[in-house]
Amino acid sequence: MRGREKQADVQFQMTDTFKRLADASDSRIICLYGGSSSSKTISALQYLTMWGVQSEVPIVITVIGESVPVIKKSVFRDWQNIIMQGAFNGDRYNKMDNTYTFDNGSIMQFIPADDEQRFYAMRHDIVLFDEAYNISKGIFDQVEIRTRQQILLTWNPVAPFWATKLEDERNDVKVIHATYKDNKYVDPNIVEALEKRATIDPNFYRVFVLGQYGNVEGLIFKEGVNWNKVDEMPEDYSRRVFGVDFGFTYDPSAIVDVRYADGQFWIDEIEYKPGMFNRDIYNTLIMMTGKQTEVVADSAEPKSIAELRGMGLNMVSAKKGPDSVMFGIRTMQGFKLNVTKRSVNLIKELRNYSFIKNKDGEYIDRPVDNWDHCIDALRYVITHIREKPKFGQYAVS
Repeated sequence: MRGREKQADVQFQMTDTFKRLADASDSRIICLYGGSSSSKTISALQYLTMWGVQSEVPIVITVIGESVPVIKKSVFRDWQNIIMQGAFNGDRYNKMDNTYTFDNGSIMQFIPADDEQRFYAMRHDIVLFDEAYNISKGIFDQVEIRTRQQILLTWNPVAPFWATKLEDERNDVKVIHATYKDNKYVDPNIVEALEKRATIDPNFYRVFVLGQYGNVEGLIFKEGVNWNKVDEMPEDYSRRVFGVDFGFTYDPSAIVDVRYADGQFWIDEIEYKPGMFNRDIYNTLIMMTGKQTEVVADSAEPKSIAELRGMGLNMVSAKKGPDSVMFGIRTMQGFKLNVTKRSVNLIKELRNYSFIKNKDGEYIDRPVDNWDHCIDALRYVITHIREKPKFGQYAVS
């Protein structure tokens, strides 16, 4: 069997937050929280990687994320593309175990937090809980009693949760707060997008710009009540429609696959990114649907809909009116929604989509115009199906 090739040297530009982590290296637990693009995760990954590369004896580094799809789309991708860059060696990466081995025998493993029992027998030297807000205290407890050296936790301060109490409960905890202003490498376009969104959503400004604790009150769709996470989409269904919400410069274009089965809706996020031209949207949909499956899109862009229809897609405009958003929300709330675990952005939106407060502090029937790209695409589909339920011999009742 061919031996492993030597790993290239790991080199990266150390963030200011990395230096603060290094200064706290004698703490048992480091809590790193703050706003979006504050380099929380990148800095933590830099810190772990330096331990993995420089340790004189082999150590086990564990990165724990909410689920396998979340890990692949976020923390692992950042580690491979940003931290390791040209040093990543595919021969040293075990895809089955999601484990990377360094020259000195140290390993870095990426593990989902979807089953507490998987952590009952695992031993670690250093652990990172990425977006700890979405990971249970039970898993933290199991991991801590099996971790020899240190635990790091990162999160956006969406609302207080179990990790925010650690500093008050123990004397071996170091807390580090950061915002995008602490990240000298942040893209100016990201800063502009953050500040633009902050003008329409005070809670977004507190949490994702200032990195201060918010409070997601007035939540429109509650996990475990209105929606649940599932592993896969059903193969048997009575209706299938794709939804598209157009975006470009700052806002992403969002595409969702929606299936109706057994009186419930099942949703899979297909695409979520800015800078998509109509040809890109067409290519994405044609691979998924062919030319017969229905596609419902934002009627605010009739030119794009006409162009995509001219390319051959079975595309229709979503109906809009003075009360169409609230009508769509109420319609969605009348069904159980099953969202695939790989629908990372849709899940994030559902966890943050909330009603607006008026000047008296009371919630009104109007959602904040934020956290809504995948949700809008989904809303177009569900209201379309509700208004036109017949599909062969099936109907949505």
